[in-house]
Amino acid sequence: MNNSLRIFTFKGIPVEIHISWLLIFSLLSISLAMGYFPETVEGYSNQVYWAAGIITTLVIFASVLTHEFGHSLVALKEGIPIKKITLFIFGGVAHMEHDPNHPSAELKITAAGPLTSLLIAAAAGAVYYLLLTPGLLASEAVLIVARVNLVMAVFNLVPAFPLDGGRLFRSIVWYFNKNMLTATRIAAGFGSFLSFLIMALGFTMIFFQGNILGIWLIFIGWMIYQAGQSSYSQLVFKDTFAGMKVSELMSTDLQTISPDATLDELADHFLHYKYGAFPVVYGSTTHGLVSLQHVKEIPREKWAETRVSQVLTPLKETMVLKPDNDAAEVMMRMAAQNTGRALVMENGDLVGLLSRTDMMRFMQMHMALGSD
Repeated sequence: MNNSLRIFTFKGIPVEIHISWLLIFSLLSISLAMGYFPETVEGYSNQVYWAAGIITTLVIFASVLTHEFGHSLVALKEGIPIKKITLFIFGGVAHMEHDPNHPSAELKITAAGPLTSLLIAAAAGAVYYLLLTPGLLASEAVLIVARVNLVMAVFNLVPAFPLDGGRLFRSIVWYFNKNMLTATRIAAGFGSFLSFLIMALGFTMIFFQGNILGIWLIFIGWMIYQAGQSSYSQLVFKDTFAGMKVSELMSTDLQTISPDATLDELADHFLHYKYGAFPVVYGSTTHGLVSLQHVKEIPREKWAETRVSQVLTPLKETMVLKPDNDAAEVMMRMAAQNTGRALVMENGDLVGLLSRTDMMRFMQMHMALGSD
């Protein structure tokens, strides 16, 4: 299910809003309209405060979007296509088709975002101090935009991978050691250390100061840690399976089961072959996939009367691959969908079975023996 809504396309880059964006948009608008503006600037109606809160929030997110376009336009100049830009609860993210192939390219792409935010902060600050009168509602709105962009730039420069600062740190390490995977491991490790420091600060604020804002630090630290580990894992997947096709990893010595077989017969199959799942095939027709979990969901006393066709995952609901599919992309899809196995078919015929477990074992052996 797609949780994002496309709002427009600019320079060939689709811009989407994730459903989580609505939450932070609402919270920020309410905070400004009912808290900050009435407390800072008096004498306006509630309608004006609400209009100012909503408009200021929209401008802030336009700044976030501009930050991401800073990354994206430089990436395009470096020859890296951008799939889309997504605005979500923590800001925004530009989805690149692939990572930069040189540290200098990553440095330029990464630096473009914080520099964009700093320029917006400087421009808004200049407008506030040179053109506006302090104490007016419009003036305070402009000042908020300047402050938020400054905080955004500074926060993103924290060297915790995969924040911009962490990516800048990775590009420097990558430049000197000439190995992107090693540089990513170092950057992710340092980012994990910083994320735990952030979480520790959050716990300190809660338990020693009674400040519930520490919950946000714990949450932000945890999200940075998870994002860093996920980014490193994705790169390991890509490095391990670079240039490999599904046909090089799939099992071709297939053991199948008939859709007319009983679960008793299927249980014997599991015990004999010691596989976790079997393609369900009758003649030349592939009906789907049946796993050990399917059997466990049926009471033991009903196994003799229950057919495989009654419990299998039908072909239309099974992940089906082609032999020439890119192995790295497939691994990412299987991980994202939490799918353990996929059928490999060509011209309607079953030619193999790909197991995520087998791919993980291959990856472990690859890392143990070296990339060559």
